[in-house]
Amino acid sequence: MSGGPGAHTRIAICFHGFLRTGVAMSPVRKRLIREGWHQVDLPTARYELRSVEELGAWAARRIREASTRAGGARVDVVTHSMGGLVLRASLAHAPPVRRVVMLSPPNSGAEMAEQVRKLLPFHRLGWDPLQPLLPGSPQALPLPEGVEVGVLTGGRQPGGYNPLLSGDNDGKVRVEEARLEGAQDFGVVAARHPFIMAQDHVLDEVVRFLRTGAFSLKRTTD
Repeated sequence: MSGGPGAHTRIAICFHGFLRTGVAMSPVRKRLIREGWHQVDLPTARYELRSVEELGAWAARRIREASTRAGGARVDVVTHSMGGLVLRASLAHAPPVRRVVMLSPPNSGAEMAEQVRKLLPFHRLGWDPLQPLLPGSPQALPLPEGVEVGVLTGGRQPGGYNPLLSGDNDGKVRVEEARLEGAQDFGVVAARHPFIMAQDHVLDEVVRFLRTGAFSLKRTTD
């Protein structure tokens, strides 16, 4: 079976993290193009100025546009940090996603965001950009159904990279905060939060999951 137009075309889209731009995901794009992906989009959005629901609708549109340009192929997605929450919000619109790798996603919120919010209480002025990242906030977002998801996050046992956070962490997101119900695979790699998308050993795992639906790391889903 041919699978229809675009069925054998590998395309991807990357969603960056909070207060970053699509340029931050350039190492992912470079690697995927080298590995045979035909098209890798790096869109940018101002996460701090829009609700997660609005960002989800935006992301779903960008995924559909990428698919249309490639003749209807389903789209692989790589996200960093809050980009993972944006992708989860997009699932409410049923975009044509094939496989997803989330890098350091705060899937249950981030203790770090709560600490920063206390130090910089912009929410008292009516602007609350960190609200979507607070512990428990992402629980309202869709979980993956019909989409294969792998989650990679940074850690360094014992204690993590940031001693101010409880448990192992990548400096900003705790390992336990990255886990996602319904994900096919979960792994912890030696990488700090801001740079995880640029590490060769991490990109090796991204490519492996997008190709096979599993990481080469020892499974840590239990």
